[in-house]
Amino acid sequence: MKIAFIVQRYGREILGGSETLARQLAERLARRHEITVLTTTAKDYITWKNEYEAGEEKLRGVRVHRFPVEGERDIEEFNRFSEGIYKEKPTREQELEWLDRQGPVTPELIEFLKKEHERFDLLLFFTYLYYPTYYGLQVAPEKSVLLPTAHDEPPLRLGIFKEMFQLPSSFLFNTEAEELLVLDRFGVHKKMRETVGVGVDLLDQPDPSIFRKRHNISAKYFLYAGRIDGGKNLEELFRFFSFYKEEYPASGNLQLILIGKLGMKLPEDSSIRYIGFVDEAEKLSAMAGAIAVMQPSKLESFSIVTLEAFSVGTPVVVNGASRVLVDHCLKSNAGFYYRDFEEFEEIFNLLFSDRNLARSLGKNGQRYIKENYGWQTLLAQYEHVFRASARPPKEPKESRRREPSALPSKPEPTGEEKAPEAEAADAVATDQAQIETVETDLLELPPVPEPATEASAEDPASAAKETAPAEEAASNAGMVQADAPSVAEEQAPEHSVADTEAPAAVEEAAPEEAAGEAAPVVEDPPEEPRDEPTAPEEEVPEEIAHLPSFFQSSVRPRPVSAQASEPEAAPKSPAPPPTPAPPIAEQARRDEEGGLPAFFQPRSKKEEVVEPTSGDAAPEPSKEEAVEPSSSDDAPEPSEEETAEPSTSDEPHERS
Repeated sequence: MKIAFIVQRYGREILGGSETLARQLAERLARRHEITVLTTTAKDYITWKNEYEAGEEKLRGVRVHRFPVEGERDIEEFNRFSEGIYKEKPTREQELEWLDRQGPVTPELIEFLKKEHERFDLLLFFTYLYYPTYYGLQVAPEKSVLLPTAHDEPPLRLGIFKEMFQLPSSFLFNTEAEELLVLDRFGVHKKMRETVGVGVDLLDQPDPSIFRKRHNISAKYFLYAGRIDGGKNLEELFRFFSFYKEEYPASGNLQLILIGKLGMKLPEDSSIRYIGFVDEAEKLSAMAGAIAVMQPSKLESFSIVTLEAFSVGTPVVVNGASRVLVDHCLKSNAGFYYRDFEEFEEIFNLLFSDRNLARSLGKNGQRYIKENYGWQTLLAQYEHVFRASARPPKEPKESRRREPSALPSKPEPTGEEKAPEAEAADAVATDQAQIETVETDLLELPPVPEPATEASAEDPASAAKETAPAEEAASNAGMVQADAPSVAEEQAPEHSVADTEAPAAVEEAAPEEAAGEAAPVVEDPPEEPRDEPTAPEEEVPEEIAHLPSFFQSSVRPRPVSAQASEPEAAPKSPAPPPTPAPPIAEQARRDEEGGLPAFFQPRSKKEEVVEPTSGDAAPEPSKEEAVEPSSSDDAPEPSEEETAEPSTSDEPHERS
């Protein structure tokens, strides 16, 4: 990927936390990606004085493009202006003026982004607080990632930053505390975000004597490393250290050593000693020889110095007001935090008197770094966010070429000029002819025969009848009815309920049948006696004849033949003879049922089938029942009232 890093300062001599992270990350990603750093020519963050040469250079495999800063900053005037902004409710114009005074003002960098941002897959911005981030995020927010390095401070409450935090597509945080702060302040829950942090390499244990010999230090000391200014809460540290020395004269020549760039006036105390700026190796040597590394700042978003101290096996003492620093101490079990002088005093007594305690805490810190801040693990997390947020770069306009047109845009040449183009045209025509030949062959292939259905395989004549027109089917109705039993015998050697419903299916298949008329009944031709009885043609009862054919099959009483074809059940006791109902009750029942449709009326005695026993005479079925003739001729014919009376038997009715 092609990634642009936008950061306010860049260089190995820059000690700021976000600047150090940008440099370390760029140098490691440059092994696998094309990294370009867009930064300023400033080296000092207090004045933004132009000290580097503007233009491009290559540093440890990273392309660095520097842009000049317009105007230096007067820090005292800026601080006075900021106090008024923080105390009042400023207008948007006042907040933008504050941003210009904050700096570094680099309009050339912003113009470069506007013209060249399409060359990059991704834009990564470091630190929310400065001019390049605020205006740079507005160029291409859809492929911008912000690493804000935010902590709870007055500028974070300005309205212009509330707008700015809605722009980037993704966020990278150094700690969980920073992520929670940004979510609470700006509500960017729907944005992609990842808490990664800064990687730290576990190198061989540095030699502490190197630093001591070079600066002639023989006493025990606590170390502060970083920017030396009032924003780091160093005045409180100096005051607490001086109090401790006064309270405990036995501490002797215990010293507080300061390394870094000086930006404030130091107290006149011989036990507080400023060394100055040192290189990386000397800094690690100084950390390895210290009792503990001090971090008095209340406003920290990550603290690389804390992790560097852990990496060389040295514990830390931090300010309890910083949530980030307290989290490091609690998770690592490699440091202490204080909130007042009493806690500060107790921590110093423990560490100053017990060197083994400091050594044990230091081992915990090294384990914490190895498990959580190895560069190999963190780089994979960074690249995951980069791949999800990247957008492919667009080609520059001058490098884009128009695709050749499919048809010639100029007149066809004649004579000798036509020879090369004619040859190409012949080749195209030949290819087109081959394509057409293949298409023709495919069209002339014989159709794939469809698999024969079971009915057509067993009885071709029956299959032909199914495809005949409606007129022919109507004229040959008798033939169809005559053949139906034989087909049923071949397909189903055993009788089933489906055999008795064949006439209903014929009725449904007749499109010419009117909705309100019953289907014509065709008499079965005389047949030879067979071993097994076949289902007789079923008549349509009058009460359902007016219904559509598809409805008749669902409400029609179940034929006796279907019951006869089912497996024999256990013999039942004969039902008791029905008791005649009084004429008045019978008439009331009929009047009540007369208002219901036929298919909703309760089933009457006519629909119940009573199997005759061997000793009793079977009653003669009514017209509505499709019952085979009984072999007994002396069965008494039931009266009309008896057939209409509901049965008193406890046996349930059979469902059709």
